[in-house]
Amino acid sequence: MNMSENKEFFISIITPAYNSGKFLEENILSVKNQSYPFIEHIVIDGGSTDNSSEILKKYEKTYNLKWISEKDNGCADAMDKGFKRATGDIYCWLDADDTYLPGTIEKVMNIFQKNPDIDVVFGNCLISDSKGKIIDYRKYTDFDPKALVYTGATFGSQITFWRKDLHNKIGGLDTKYLRASDCDFFIKMSLSGAKFFHLNKFLSVYRRHPGQLTKSFDICKAEVAEISKRYSDKNLTLKQFAWNKKKAVLKRIWYFIKQGDSWYILRSALKRFKIFSINE
Repeated sequence: MNMSENKEFFISIITPAYNSGKFLEENILSVKNQSYPFIEHIVIDGGSTDNSSEILKKYEKTYNLKWISEKDNGCADAMDKGFKRATGDIYCWLDADDTYLPGTIEKVMNIFQKNPDIDVVFGNCLISDSKGKIIDYRKYTDFDPKALVYTGATFGSQITFWRKDLHNKIGGLDTKYLRASDCDFFIKMSLSGAKFFHLNKFLSVYRRHPGQLTKSFDICKAEVAEISKRYSDKNLTLKQFAWNKKKAVLKRIWYFIKQGDSWYILRSALKRFKIFSINE
């Protein structure tokens, strides 16, 4: 199927933002300059007091950008507002400080259009410092639902794309989670019977910088622990739970080796023991 012949096959990209003017223009340009033409970009700004509104006004008539600026109850609430406004066939979200790599949307949409049985596509991501310099990367493997439950996460929200029908089927995001709504959301996808596809390519750039939401480590850790407990087997002892977690980790290691990423596993081990490090 030639994508240019299917003008109804749209993707909705949701961007939650708050005082993100320092990075928002790069985010917008990474969407605006994608090769795939059928995109709507919905920015939900939480009432920023910086120059975010000026940036949004600058670009609102240059491509299919829609935005609002009003107070919200956090990132998950902002994303929920965005998805309720979305009209596309495929959904995703891209935080205001992150960017897509050139050609990402076309690669992803090709997978969806050629494989109507696939519900979720996810890839790999680069990591940059606050100035946009690439300092690290994250790779992933074929989807494993047990790894998601017992280890908390196996892929990032900025590299994940899913069908609108799936989103509606599982009821969207649970806005009670301030930092880990994506983990809960992806587990619900898995439990719904969704079929996942790992596109083993770099699709986005995740930016590390002082003050980002994901720095709220304690809140995120507590929420992930609650989610893991919620979806795991209730009859497990603590020892059995720990064993299931170890098995999930070992299975992921085997997946990495099988796809030719032995160095990535070794590299991760060296980083854990501080033999190999990445500094911003």
